[in-house]
Amino acid sequence: MPALSTPADEVIGRDRWLVPVAGLCQLVGIAAYLMVFTLLGQIGASLHASVPQLGWIVIATIITGTVSAALFPALGSVIGQRRLMAVAMGCLAVGSVVSATAPDAATLLIGRVLAAPGFAASSLSIAIVGEHRLGRGRSRSFGVLAAFAGAAAGVGFTLGGALEAAARGDWRTVFAAMAVVSAITAVVAAITIPGGTPTSRHADIPGAVLLAGALVAALLLMTEGAVWGWTSWRVIALFATALVLLTVWAVTELRLADPLIRLGVLPLPGVVGGTVLFLVTAATVGVVNLTVPPFLEAPAAAGYGEAASVLDTGRDLLPFALAITAAGFVAGRLTQRWSPRLVAVVALGCEALALGLLAGLHRTTDQVVILLALFGAGHGGALAAQYLTLTRPVPPAAVGAVTGLATAAGGVSGAVASAVATALLAGRLVHAGTIEVPAAADYARAWLYAAAVAAAGALAAALSAARVRRGSLRPAPPQTPATPTGSRPAGPSSGRRTPR
Repeated sequence: MPALSTPADEVIGRDRWLVPVAGLCQLVGIAAYLMVFTLLGQIGASLHASVPQLGWIVIATIITGTVSAALFPALGSVIGQRRLMAVAMGCLAVGSVVSATAPDAATLLIGRVLAAPGFAASSLSIAIVGEHRLGRGRSRSFGVLAAFAGAAAGVGFTLGGALEAAARGDWRTVFAAMAVVSAITAVVAAITIPGGTPTSRHADIPGAVLLAGALVAALLLMTEGAVWGWTSWRVIALFATALVLLTVWAVTELRLADPLIRLGVLPLPGVVGGTVLFLVTAATVGVVNLTVPPFLEAPAAAGYGEAASVLDTGRDLLPFALAITAAGFVAGRLTQRWSPRLVAVVALGCEALALGLLAGLHRTTDQVVILLALFGAGHGGALAAQYLTLTRPVPPAAVGAVTGLATAAGGVSGAVASAVATALLAGRLVHAGTIEVPAAADYARAWLYAAAVAAAGALAAALSAARVRRGSLRPAPPQTPATPTGSRPAGPSSGRRTPR
């Protein structure tokens, strides 16, 4: 008689697929987020969209993606992680369908907003794996997630260009393909991810609204500040709004018995250090994503670039993505023997070296590709290190909270870095035929800025590692000898009688 499957067998089977499926969801979400950046030229020409309209599509992608990524890790413990991941992938599918059929730029923007929960798959995957994996298994699992992040970069830049080229410039095909992939991933997530039963926690809706409002104001300030003018009334109003909302949110969360995001975990060792790593890596990769594709696609008349197509640019960025994948996988293994902070020091130092060299060596595409691969190796290692640094000292139930905070900080950091890089690229424009493009020296300044951020992050990680090592080497305080029952301890009387 065949043995009947039990609920325990079902849980074990799902747990076996936890990391691969979480990584797949992360890959799909990141790729969907990146694809639009490679298709803006075709979208603008097809929909007759102006530059401001295209800019708002990018802004909406950044803002909604960051807000979703900040809220979803903690929200997963309220409504169930399996259910939330399936919903996120379903929203991505629906939003991609709307984007694929958009008759104008406004509808495309709506599609990107509808797809935003799918962009949160990355932070939700980190929270899920952090709660279900402990010890060595957590290190290996985070290495796998970092590898999936590298694969996502390759898919986002390369596959988007390949599909667009195969469809002869029809960017709608890319969104249609993403809709199909997202729908399939939603089904796979619903079947395989364990932990689908929600807890008894209540949904902290006021806290979610306050945090979302603060992030929207802050990100809109960062993305539009250079255009509106940093001293304009709109920028000042957004800054004040973000500050007030963030303050009210923090005070409210600290007073609640069961907040959506538990700020009380911030003092735990590693949480602040992990958040700093999120800040640094989001800033450096944000500058790379913003600067390298247009640099390669610039016409030769600009004095740099080779007028690369979207597909050519994707191919050039493929070594970068492969380097992230390999380095993330290896770093996950290294953190089993070395401190994640030491791995972060080496990885961020590699980022800083690559960006510094890129600022001086970018005359040929080969130079850019090689140095970008070196940056990818550092970035992949930093991703694995930051995941583990952030979650290792945190109780499993609080992993979602700290992941949401760190992701929100990373989103703001990426927006700030993009705003700074945009301002640097606008410093001096040169004529390249009928268009104006940034001067090569402005790209070099942007890469030097990112190199300085990576170097500062490496220094912070090194100081943190040294502090942790000093703490571990400090001798433990002497233990007070146990006092026998019925006797008094030596020294001044405490005024208490020892019970017999």
